[in-house]
This record gives sequence, structure tokens and C-alpha cells, in this order.
Amino acid sequence: MITLGRGKFELDIAPEFGGAITRFAMGNVPVMRPVKAGETNVLEMCEFPLVPYANRIEKGTFDFGGRSYRLPLNFGDHPHSLHGHGWQAAWKVGVVSRDRLSLGFEHAPDAWEWAYTAEQVFTVTDDGMALALTLTNRSAKPMPYSLGFHPYFPRRPGSTLKASVKGMWLADDTMLPTDYVEPGRLIDLNAGQVVSKAPFVDNTFTGWEGPAIITQPELGLEIALTASANSSFLHAFMPEGTDFFCAEPTTAMPNAFNRSESPADSGAKVLAPGASATLEMRLAVRSL
Repeated sequence: MITLGRGKFELDIAPEFGGAITRFAMGNVPVMRPVKAGETNVLEMCEFPLVPYANRIEKGTFDFGGRSYRLPLNFGDHPHSLHGHGWQAAWKVGVVSRDRLSLGFEHAPDAWEWAYTAEQVFTVTDDGMALALTLTNRSAKPMPYSLGFHPYFPRRPGSTLKASVKGMWLADDTMLPTDYVEPGRLIDLNAGQVVSKAPFVDNTFTGWEGPAIITQPELGLEIALTASANSSFLHAFMPEGTDFFCAEPTTAMPNAFNRSESPADSGAKVLAPGASATLEMRLAVRSL
């Protein structure tokens, strides 16, 4: 465990467990959901990286560059590959200072036949935190990719998520996108959604223009979540009966490698050999 701090903010990171965040707090108030001491399950932590692809690839298969690829199914009995490699790997510690940490991860070709490196840089700021995720293609051929962050926030009766979005993807019972609809069909992020009043949500919203505002009246906090310009997708995860919800900036929709979309572009992109791409996220926190 590595702890960073600046002013009233503290950030804990677990390099060995997906390079995940295990605590982010302003004083004694949790900004991200509280995590049990000694937790090693990345899915129970505060945030983890999605690299080299975000969300699902249908049955772990896709075509690219005239070839078909089949990836291992990496999430129990779930029928699709999920979230890439980084969240299930140990990351190496790079540079550490009082308020800044870099972590690295190297992938050798396997079923994902591209060598790549990934870096996370965590920075505690005067008003919260910033996180940068960089992917570099180390192979000799172009590589498809998408990037994302998976932060978890406390779910209280008054917790609200508000974001400017233009559309939403409905999903089937395995959470693959099906139909593109108006953004208020399931929940209304444009007006501000009280999370405790939402149905089950595991859906991607398109045309996102930040910030996404998370209001936590019971905790006395307001969080402005912003991301770099290459993230126009915001994935909302609001499982009923839980003490958390997620607002996930991503560069592409789920199953992007298998789709070519109109009216909403899937977001799938390609990295040339030696090229890099970076996704950034910032949480600015203030007291209500």
C-alpha cells in the first residue's frame, strides 16, 4: 500500500492488486466508497484501470486487420471478456513522492497478440486528485484499443449524478449494447439522477461533455468529475441494493471492436507501432 497526500486529501494505492485505488478521502470523509481493511478483490476497491480495452468484448472475439482474435473469458462464468488486463495484474512502482506516484505494467503477446506497456500516474492536488492512464503499443503492428477508469462512489439516499449527455445505449441481459436511444430513457443524467431512485443501470451514455457532478448531501461533498477530450462516453453502473455506484469515463462504448455505429461512433481506435494514447480523469472536491 502506498499513501499520497496533499492538504486535506489522502489517496491510497495498491500496486499489486490491479494498480487500484483503495482509499480517497477528504479528511475523514470518503470521496470514493470505503474499502474493507485487507481487501484484495479489485472489484471491491475504489477505482481500477481499464486497459487495453474498456468494458466488454463479445464472447472474447473480434476481427481486426484481416484476422480473427479470441481472448480468454476473464470474469467467472460471464460470457464476455471484460476490462482488459491491467485490473487483474500487478503493477510495478515507478517514481514516488509525497503527492505523486507512477505505476507501470508490461504485457507480452499472448491471445492478445500485441506487446504493450501501460502507465498510471496518480497526483493528489489542492482540490482533489488527477489520474492519467497511458497505453503504448510496443509491437510491430497496429493495435486496437480503448481506455477507461472505473471509479466507485458512496451511494447514500441523496447521492445524485448529473452530466450533460446526448444519447444512451440500451443493453441485453449480458450487458452488451443493443439500441441507441434518447438519454432519458432509463435515467435522466441531464436533469440529475438520484441514484437511490434509479433502476438497475449498466449502460453507456454518449456525447458526454464534462463535468459530471456527483452530489453527496449526507457526506457534505460535491465532486466534479472531468476527463480528457478523448472521453465522450460515460458509463453508469448503478446496481440496486448496493452501497456504491460508478461513473466511468471511457474512450469507447462496450464491445466497440465489434461495432461500426451510426448515429453514435463506437469510439474504437487504433494505435500505430510505437504510438501512445492517454486518458485523464480529475476529481475536484468541495464541501457543501
